[in-house]
Amino acid sequence: MERVQVLIAGGGIAGLSAAIWCERLGLSCVLVEKGDRLGGQLSDIHNQIWDFPPRVYPDGAALLDELLAHQSIRALRPRLGEALRSVDLDEHLVHTDKAVYRADYLIIATGVRPNRIPALAGCSRVLPPWFSTTSQGTAVAGQDVAVIGGGDRAVESACNLLPHVRSLYLLVRSDRLRARPQWVERLHPHPSLHVLWETVVSGCREQNGKAVLTLDSPRPGTPQTLVVDWVLPRIGVRGNIDGLGQLPALEGGYLQADVNQQVGADWVYAIGDVANGAAYASLSLAVGQAMKAVKHISLQVPSP
Repeated sequence: MERVQVLIAGGGIAGLSAAIWCERLGLSCVLVEKGDRLGGQLSDIHNQIWDFPPRVYPDGAALLDELLAHQSIRALRPRLGEALRSVDLDEHLVHTDKAVYRADYLIIATGVRPNRIPALAGCSRVLPPWFSTTSQGTAVAGQDVAVIGGGDRAVESACNLLPHVRSLYLLVRSDRLRARPQWVERLHPHPSLHVLWETVVSGCREQNGKAVLTLDSPRPGTPQTLVVDWVLPRIGVRGNIDGLGQLPALEGGYLQADVNQQVGADWVYAIGDVANGAAYASLSLAVGQAMKAVKHISLQVPSP
């Protein structure tokens, strides 16, 4: 068992920012990251980042390069390939898949993961979650694409792909779009756009290099099958909180943090997307929460 002052779980921008603030405020920290590299979802951002002042970054990789060059991060010795598994709130014990830590404080910055559609498991015609409709839309030019979802990302993806594809099918589970008005307004009628309301995918098979989707819908006239070149699920994300069932959570699997980013106990904090949910996910907020959590920790540490 290893004793640590601050254990940070997650090596995305929230966790890395927390590590920087730990150094600034004189706290020792250990950072564990379940993946084989730092940066979290930054490497999957392929569009321009213009709302993280003061610079405009061409993509997430460019921002990550600068972040990894920070003197505090260069000196950090992250433990890669180590995932958070459980927390014993009473004993201050944190279990990973490789070790047990007795932590004075724990900062959970484990981020989110895309929701999955079981019927699409194993289908090679499904585009990956990190597919960027902004920078990679031309890759599906002249082809038929099914976008699944009715929220911001689904409608944004549909808007971005319409200028390129032959046909775009937007499969919406409910009878209305959940996306913000500004995205709905952009989804003007288009000869290539086909919206299938109250429709879910219950099966998928591949035939002649295409995806054959089985559709379920109570609406008359909805086809029972749909043949497309590519499928792009955009049904949202949920927090990476496996094994943390004893901590208070919100709908969608996000940790319910208080004004100081504390969650479930006075020594446990949650920052970044795992606490914010999709509606308020942002790089700026994640960085700010890292500062807030670590500053609050520093105020609890007894003076030497």
